Amino acid sequence: MNVEVEAPAEFAGDLMGDMNGRRGRITGMDMKGNTQIVRAQVPMAEMLTYQNDLISMTQGRASFSMEFDHYDYVPQQISDKIIAQAKAAKEGLEEEEE
Repeated sequence: MNVEVEAPAEFAGDLMGDMNGRRGRITGMDMKGNTQIVRAQVPMAEMLTYQNDLISMTQGRASFSMEFDHYDYVPQQISDKIIAQAKAAKEGLEEEEE
């Protein structure tokens, strides 16, 4: 997802750290008055809880928008985790049917 966050400049460091923690890649930053604009590409799965986290991080003084950009490969360790969870769920369903 292409993500654009607008927040007071004092939160710029926190925003960038949070984006990096969400496997995001910062693609640009701009200042508009006292407002910091951070643009990044972030996996959709990492953005599902972003609204609440952004409100907490900026005391409700930031906003964001996002739009689909492209599909990408899932990192190996994450795909292994997804596959293991799917197998466990499938085995649980098979045991219930017996």
